[in-house]
Amino acid sequence: HRMMAERYEQNFGRCDLGDLRLNRRALSIGQALSENFGKALSTVFESGKVLKRAYAFSLMPKPALQR
Repeated sequence: HRMMAERYEQNFGRCDLGDLRLNRRALSIGQALSENFGKALSTVFESGKVLKRAYAFSLMPKPALQR
């Protein structure tokens, strides 16, 4: 898991959506999905409430990504 966490941090650790809360939410969702790749979303997230927030986050408009 350590290598996966390091790779995840390398790729996504500098996420900037303009709001610290959104950054944290994006990173936590991405980490959960990375750690549970291939599993049903209902098993990836610890509760229905967290799953619902992940769905809501995915539907939110995001600022354009900068390269």
